[in-house]
Amino acid sequence: MTGYAPRVAQSRAPSLYRASHDPDGPATLSTTVIHALADCLGVDVTDSRVSLYDTVDPDALDALFRPRYNGTPRTGGTLSFVVNGHHVRVRGDGEILIEPPAHR
Repeated sequence: MTGYAPRVAQSRAPSLYRASHDPDGPATLSTTVIHALADCLGVDVTDSRVSLYDTVDPDALDALFRPRYNGTPRTGGTLSFVVNGHHVRVRGDGEILIEPPAHR
């Protein structure tokens, strides 16, 4: 995507990556999650290691937290899944938390 600049902020603790999705912005929630994962992995967003399809359906993720039919936001709820060993938690308020695999 050209000109896409996600609203991503990394937490102070390097073990937990935080990002925030703007529901009024140009990107879908799944796109924001993909960009956050790429940032966390330190790879380009087009890298084949950054994919949700083996774990969660991106369209279903977008629909799950999409505003209700009357326009009110869905602020509750959480969905957790694992991508390449990274634990991803997406909240209804747009917060995305990514925890890298534990170093052994």
